[in-house]
Amino acid sequence: MATQSFQLIMSSGPTPNEVYPLSKQEIIIGRDATADVMVNIAEISRRHTRLRFEGGGFVVEDLGSTNGTFVNGQRLTGPQMLRPGDRIKLGEAVTLAYQVAQFDMNATVVTPSSHMDTLTPGQPVAPMQRSAAAPPPPIQRSAPPPQRPPQQGYAGQIPQGPPQVAPPVPEKESRPWLWAGLGCVGVSICLVVVGALAFDMMNLYCSPPFNTLLSFLYSCP
Repeated sequence: MATQSFQLIMSSGPTPNEVYPLSKQEIIIGRDATADVMVNIAEISRRHTRLRFEGGGFVVEDLGSTNGTFVNGQRLTGPQMLRPGDRIKLGEAVTLAYQVAQFDMNATVVTPSSHMDTLTPGQPVAPMQRSAAAPPPPIQRSAPPPQRPPQQGYAGQIPQGPPQVAPPVPEKESRPWLWAGLGCVGVSICLVVVGALAFDMMNLYCSPPFNTLLSFLYSCP
């Protein structure tokens, strides 16, 4: 004979779709390692919520948690009887759906009530068979594209010719004869100046043969 049981399914939280059968008279939900339904996140108190079996169903009660317990969006202020389909929210991070499950004493698989309605009394429930997953198709690796030989320069680029060398600057031709002539002229000028000064200082105007040569410039007494 099938008996009615209840379960919680995590809709949002650290382990989504996790199923928690309610198989005890009292269920403690919290962060503590000894809790019946342990939710190990900081927003959940160590002993956050309690579910207690009464009158063929479960009553939910907040245990003074920091972030509160909500049923269908309303925060609990005292014990409240749960109805199948209710959503229990712990703080802002965890949501649990309260559902009815049917458990057959002769079977080992928990099935939803909608499936159990189609079974005749006393008929065992066949275990669920999992189809073997087909192996993934082999990954086809495409051959790498052929490598092209490196091209010299870029397309359209004008090839550069040999480096242009500036023509050497011709050295100025040395003219030694010019410097020698200038030196002679300079020496001659110096000699003339020195001779004129000496001629004047010794008063050689009236001495022969200068008195005859310079008679037109200077008259001797």
